[in-house]
Amino acid sequence: MDPQLSRIFFYTSFTFPDLTISLYFSPADFTLYREYMKQVLIINGDPEKTAATSLLIDAYKKGAQQAGAQIKEIAIIDLIFNSNKQFTNRVTELEPDLKRALDMIVWANHVVLFCPVYMSSIPARIKGFFDRLFMPDQVFLSRNQNISNNFNGRSARIVSILDEETFEYWKQDKKVTYLSIKRNVFENCRFHPVHTNTIGHLYSLENDYSKKWLRKLETFGAKLM
Repeated sequence: MDPQLSRIFFYTSFTFPDLTISLYFSPADFTLYREYMKQVLIINGDPEKTAATSLLIDAYKKGAQQAGAQIKEIAIIDLIFNSNKQFTNRVTELEPDLKRALDMIVWANHVVLFCPVYMSSIPARIKGFFDRLFMPDQVFLSRNQNISNNFNGRSARIVSILDEETFEYWKQDKKVTYLSIKRNVFENCRFHPVHTNTIGHLYSLENDYSKKWLRKLETFGAKLM
């Protein structure tokens, strides 16, 4: 970029598999762009909405609020929809709650999923939620707009909260068996980057381990990452 222009314009770029698009912003446009970048959706996947998950979410939200982010939240357990895989690969009409959830995902620039893991697996309702929303062409047909399942330009974070048994196995070999949402949903739909965290069983919300993760999540929130 011309050094003279760099005094006037701001620069960013988006990378696709076969090309890179460079964008130059005036100061006014860049202000609007930064506000867009602060649209955060938090998805609570905990089927019991436990105190531990809520506390972790609050820590992330606190940091994001300090960064001036606009925040929307979804608790999957509160949504009314059929999560049964009886739909196979057919695109079906989404229930009203799923339509609202899809609108929030499209609105967001950054999506944060808090996902409990029981016996090395994620809850079936979380899987059903993403299966219904991200079947091929589902986004396009549900919104009746020229938009596909390509969410390039958006990022995501998955915070996996392990039960005691899964955490013990994870400590032995650090082998991850529960990140199908990362691969099959976020990365497949071009979210990038997709950050992940693995948090062990929280025996107490007041011990050093819990406090360490609360500080970390607040920091991630403040950085909108």
